[in-house]
Amino acid sequence: MKRISFFAAALTGLLLATTVPARALTAGSGKAEVYTVTEHIRFNEGTLPLKHGGILLSNFGTETFDPLNKEGKGYIVLLDKETKVLFPATGALNAPKGMAVKDDCLFVADVGCVVVYNMKQPEQRPVKIAFPEGELFVNDIVALGDFLLVSVTNTGHLYSIDVKDCGTIWSTQRPKPKKVADIPGANGLAEHEGTLYVASYDPNENPGEQNVIYAVDMTVPGSKPLNLIGSRYGQYDGVAVSPDGSKLYFSNWKNAEGKAEVGYIDLTPDKKNAVTVLDVGVELQGPADICISDGYLFIPDLPANKLYIMAL
Repeated sequence: MKRISFFAAALTGLLLATTVPARALTAGSGKAEVYTVTEHIRFNEGTLPLKHGGILLSNFGTETFDPLNKEGKGYIVLLDKETKVLFPATGALNAPKGMAVKDDCLFVADVGCVVVYNMKQPEQRPVKIAFPEGELFVNDIVALGDFLLVSVTNTGHLYSIDVKDCGTIWSTQRPKPKKVADIPGANGLAEHEGTLYVASYDPNENPGEQNVIYAVDMTVPGSKPLNLIGSRYGQYDGVAVSPDGSKLYFSNWKNAEGKAEVGYIDLTPDKKNAVTVLDVGVELQGPADICISDGYLFIPDLPANKLYIMAL
């Protein structure tokens, strides 16, 4: 089993303090090791690995599950050697989802906007980048150099935001989102070596043939989205690329049997996008914005108020 470097020597203490095994790992069983985190978790939707260690978790903080709530109870947790609330609920966040970091700025997708925090000065008041009217289900963010790419699930629009000088957002006019593409149900985003991966989720919870996982070659102007998963449509939420680019992990709220699942698409040429479903060892309710860090897959089970950490 690979080690998770940011836990370092405190890994054992963290797991004992904040998690319980979802499945015991028995010698020779071939089963993956899975842990469950519940501390400070309240409708955790987004996960984001930080370059210098730790995983950020976005939480709604509400009493009931509502991805478009306007209650202002959202907050951000840092999972490191211990779990702690990094940005507490102050009314700035409602239903925070996907996140991205550029320089010292943390960008958080929220209802109808992107909220920006100062990572170096967490006490500084966050600011909001508003989206056009009707663009409510702002869902995920990926940082591409000096730009952010942001998905809006209810309209299927992708927007770019210029964040070249993100530190000036607090003192100058806010950058304006610019619509750049349309992909039905655009939800989770991931990028690897010039390819953008997009998970499609039907906001009306009635998935059809357009709700698949797409790849877009961003190195070729005008490239059209390529369906990676054929007729295997579903309610795809999160996507994450393995460090070597050979696998695209995904989360799915509803497969053909109506069950939630987590798995991966084999991106190597000889496998022709073969799909493998992972045995997490628990019945998932709604796996959301997954991420990979140091040999582990982080799976927020949004309605269940649990975060699963699975060894790969």
